[in-house]
Amino acid sequence: MVQSSLTAWLKAPAIASQSSRIEGHEQKRPQDVPTPPSSSDEKDGPGESIKVLPVIQQSCTQPGSLRASRPTLPPNVHFRACTREDLPALKRLNSLLLPIPYPESFYREILEDSLTNNITLLANWHDDSCTIGQEKGRLIGAIRCRLFAHSVQDPALHSSAPDEKPMLYLSTLVLLSPYRSYGVAAEMLRLLIVRAIGQYGIGSVGAHVWQANTEGLEWYAKRGFRVVGREDGYYRRLKPSGVVVVRREVGVSDLLGG
Repeated sequence: MVQSSLTAWLKAPAIASQSSRIEGHEQKRPQDVPTPPSSSDEKDGPGESIKVLPVIQQSCTQPGSLRASRPTLPPNVHFRACTREDLPALKRLNSLLLPIPYPESFYREILEDSLTNNITLLANWHDDSCTIGQEKGRLIGAIRCRLFAHSVQDPALHSSAPDEKPMLYLSTLVLLSPYRSYGVAAEMLRLLIVRAIGQYGIGSVGAHVWQANTEGLEWYAKRGFRVVGREDGYYRRLKPSGVVVVRREVGVSDLLGG
C-alpha cells in the first residue's frame, strides 16, 4: 500500500510538452514509492545462490554497440528497453533487491507510457557476447525513472531557479551484487541522463535514498550527488523509516555524454 505522506508529491504531473510521445496511451500516475539500490545479499530462490557468469572476451564485434564508447564495460553486458516478456524477471529482481513491494501499476506504466519506457533500461548479461541480439541473456540490473517538471512540490528536490529545467527522477535502480564491480549501474544511469538531456532537456537528476543504505549513499556521493534534504517516516514499513534526498545538476561531462 502506498504511504499517504507520498501521495501529493507523487501526483506531480510529468512534462506536459511530452504528451505527443505517449503514442495514444493515456498517461497514468502510479503511486510508486522510490527506492535506491539495496545492499542486501541476494539469492535466486530458496537455497539457490546467484551464479556469476564469467567474463568471456569474444572476437566478434557489435557495430554501434554502447560498449564501443565505454571499453571498461565487459562485452558480456548489453543494455536494452523493457518489453512485456521482461516483466516477470524485472518483478523478481526488484522483489529480491528492494525492501518494499511495488504495485502492478508501477510495471504496467513501463509498457503503457512510452515516455516511461524510454527512461527505463535493463542490463543483461550474456555468457557468450556473440549471442547479444540473438538471445535476451540474464537480467542482472535495471533502472526505472520518472520525469518531473519544475512544478514538483518537493522542497528538497525543487530548485528556486525560475527557469529550472525538468528533472530526471530515479524511481528504482537495482543491480545484483556480484556484478557491481563492472560499472554497470553507472553506465545505465549515464545512458539515461544523456538520453534525457537530448530528448527532454533535463537540468538535474534526483533520488530518495533509504537512510540505512550506506552503500547507496556512497555510490551517489561518488557520482556528484549532494544531500539536499532528509525526511523522517518516509518508509513506514522500514526501520529506520527515513530517507536522504540527493540531487545533482547536469554538468558539462553529461552534455558531452561522458
